[in-house]
Amino acid sequence: MPMSGTPIHGDLEGIGRDAGSLQEISDQQAAIMHSLGSTLEALAPAMRGSAGQAMQVVGEQLIHQGQQFSTAFADHSQKMSNNAHILSTADSDGASLISGVANLI
Repeated sequence: MPMSGTPIHGDLEGIGRDAGSLQEISDQQAAIMHSLGSTLEALAPAMRGSAGQAMQVVGEQLIHQGQQFSTAFADHSQKMSNNAHILSTADSDGASLISGVANLI
């Protein structure tokens, strides 16, 4: 798709807010998965035979997946925060340079 020549605007504060929200959602999801996994693990002894073993495995998998999910989103959230900081710093530097040029006029 060709560029139309219109400038790209970014909401730098929005990136920071989104990063925090993403982390909060990730933490909630991980907590829910851990709780559900623990519940399934607790139910496993009440079931006989392979059903109990399967319940135990599913519980362990949910806990593990929740931890992996949370770690991945924490990493992504951190990257978003870093990007917001880098972009904000570059924006401030750019504004300072433009002001310097304006003062020369």
